Amino acid sequence: MRNHIKNWHINENADTEFNHEVILFTIVMKKVKLIENSLNASYNLQKVNWKDFDEHLQKTKDKMIVKMQRITSLKAKVIYLTKCIKNIVKLFVFKQRICAKSKFWWNNEFIEMQKTLSSKKRIWKRCRNDDAWAEIVQMRNLYHDAIKLIKNQFWINFLNNVEEKEVFQIYKFTKSCLIEKLFLIQNLQKELKIEFNEKCKTFLKAMYSSSLKIQINEELLLNESIQWSRVIEEEIKHAINFSALRKALKSDDMSFVIIQRAYKTILKIFNLLYSDLIKNDYHSKIWREGTKIILKKSDKLNYSISKTYRIITLLNCLNKVAEKIIAMQLSYTAEINDKLLNFDQMRDRKQRSAIDAVLNLVHDV
Repeated sequence: MRNHIKNWHINENADTEFNHEVILFTIVMKKVKLIENSLNASYNLQKVNWKDFDEHLQKTKDKMIVKMQRITSLKAKVIYLTKCIKNIVKLFVFKQRICAKSKFWWNNEFIEMQKTLSSKKRIWKRCRNDDAWAEIVQMRNLYHDAIKLIKNQFWINFLNNVEEKEVFQIYKFTKSCLIEKLFLIQNLQKELKIEFNEKCKTFLKAMYSSSLKIQINEELLLNESIQWSRVIEEEIKHAINFSALRKALKSDDMSFVIIQRAYKTILKIFNLLYSDLIKNDYHSKIWREGTKIILKKSDKLNYSISKTYRIITLLNCLNKVAEKIIAMQLSYTAEINDKLLNFDQMRDRKQRSAIDAVLNLVHDV
């Protein structure tokens, strides 16, 4: 049984009314290898001192603008902006320390109560009398009662105020910090691969086959060239500020919260960089790097076959901003050019809905 016990820890909140501690643990009956989830340790944005973050950016802003204007290579500009933001993140934004005992309801009052309880335990160990032990029992009961009360209040408030997608927070409160290790994977020659690098190559060959070719219908190509409009600051601002804050992060952990905060102070640098990139049709290789996440499909018989998995890619958030700007440019160009889209095209067009389709049908019929 000892080999099946995972993720054990002492529950300091439980009151047994005796001089004993409660140990909580998870029993894994199947022979499943569990490992730490590297995606858990994201940045703790709730405890960031954003005032110091903004002040530091403000002090270095002029120096960054001068250096950005002197750099001629677009690749070097991308590297410089990415490096500057990462250096500031290292100074003011810290990683979350996720563990089995992480608590959403914890506050500083419990820290003080823990210190008081520890102090009384040390006093009792020195004197070993009944009065000191009675103080320990009294303080321990007070500490555990306070925890029970705050946990109860936190859970009731959460259930009363939960709205729409926030209900999925329940899963966040209860999910394990460990994930299942990848099974042995068969390649095209039915050979089982054990090493991680070999598994990755097998997935790449199975899911990104080199035989796939994009077919272009030359009849749909326009003879004349299309004039693209110049990128304006409002487009860059909209692409950054209206991005989802809870997007899954790439391995560099540079979220839209950090990018939006940096944009408020050094918006001139962002505007210069993105204007030059889109004007010169440059797509940075650094921003094209992504983190592949392998997800297991449910209810499959044999998980050694690569087709029983699906892969998602976590992209760079700075690259997502560039893609959103290009998407806005494409949408605008398609709307003003009558030869690109049919007048009756409704899907994937702004300010076109099912009501417009019905009105168009009624008018034509």
